Amino acid sequence: MRTITLKRLPLENIKRKPLRTCALIVVAACLSAIFFGGSLLSMNLAQGLNSMRARMGADIMVIPNGTHTKAEALLTNGGSSTFYFTNDIENLVRRSPGVQKASAQTYISSLSAGCCAEKLQIIGFDPDSDFVIGPWIYSQHKKTLQKGEMIAGANVLVSYMHTVRLFGHQWPVVAQLAKTGTSIDNSVFVRRESVPQVVEYSTKVHHTAIPKEYAKKAISAVLVKVSKGYSAKQVAENIRKTTGIPSIGIVFPGGVTATTQANLGVFTRTLTFVIAVFWIVGLLVLIAVFATSVNERKKEFASLRILGATRKVLLGIVVRESATLGFVGGVIGVASASLILFPYSSLIAQQLQLPYLEVTALPVIALMLASVLLALVAVIVASALTTLRIATTETYLTLRAGE
Repeated sequence: MRTITLKRLPLENIKRKPLRTCALIVVAACLSAIFFGGSLLSMNLAQGLNSMRARMGADIMVIPNGTHTKAEALLTNGGSSTFYFTNDIENLVRRSPGVQKASAQTYISSLSAGCCAEKLQIIGFDPDSDFVIGPWIYSQHKKTLQKGEMIAGANVLVSYMHTVRLFGHQWPVVAQLAKTGTSIDNSVFVRRESVPQVVEYSTKVHHTAIPKEYAKKAISAVLVKVSKGYSAKQVAENIRKTTGIPSIGIVFPGGVTATTQANLGVFTRTLTFVIAVFWIVGLLVLIAVFATSVNERKKEFASLRILGATRKVLLGIVVRESATLGFVGGVIGVASASLILFPYSSLIAQQLQLPYLEVTALPVIALMLASVLLALVAVIVASALTTLRIATTETYLTLRAGE
């Protein structure tokens, strides 16, 4: 028969009580999983918001009346859409007092159908005048984008032949951009001269994106940089007067960022509350399980005291048991959360409809270690609170209590 030493005793106790062991590991795993998962979600959303701020180079976005929701969704991560003006809005905006720069963009949504590899936002922009997307694109792709070519966002599925199938046509992809955590990741970019081609191919698959007569002049939005000495609201009013369209749609990207930040704040506070409640309940469960266990083990503790084990040794045995269970549970919890958060990050971003950008490896590793450590400490503290009373009770009384 194998001799059980004080060193091996914690492990033997864990093995001989499988139900208690499993219960404690599950609680520790849940604590670490919800802390790691909630914290990582918050970090990724904060990173996405920072990335969104960095891409907001325009002070004003001029759009057709009634398309505010669609336009704001394009700025965050809310999906793809098609909308456009039918008049020469760009030149009218350029003539407005207080407009330093203006650049037109055209938005077309592809289809979730056999003609398209996936549903994407097609963005037609003018490389010569664009001051929002263009500089960022050309910081990663040095060559000038040609007519008929595309640049793909980070989440776009590009074939091994470096093409994307949209409206039944294989479009050559000359570059794929780095991840931003915004709708840019699910977009493809073409020159505005390529928009009529997109419309032509969409007509061939019987899903005309824009009527043919507007294909060459359709403009979805005019992005405006305000001159010094003018406020964005003042220039917006000037644009309404110059265009002669009082009901023209105006979006202030800075306001969208502020709204997104407010929504993110609400989400983060709710998440923090849920984590706190879960941890309080988890700690109470741990204390209850350990209290029940300690009452069952009074005779065992008294016997160890009779055999010469000091109170310090007794506490050490319990702490080593707890540390082992906390560590195993913590690792399982972090691993389980990782199996959900990392493979399904794109789906999570889509469901949240908020800027969502994964943080780099170093903060993630640090968060993993912190989550495991917190689970370990929680289990140790819960066990210490319930064991301390028994360890300090006189041996005779402990033995009688265990009879």
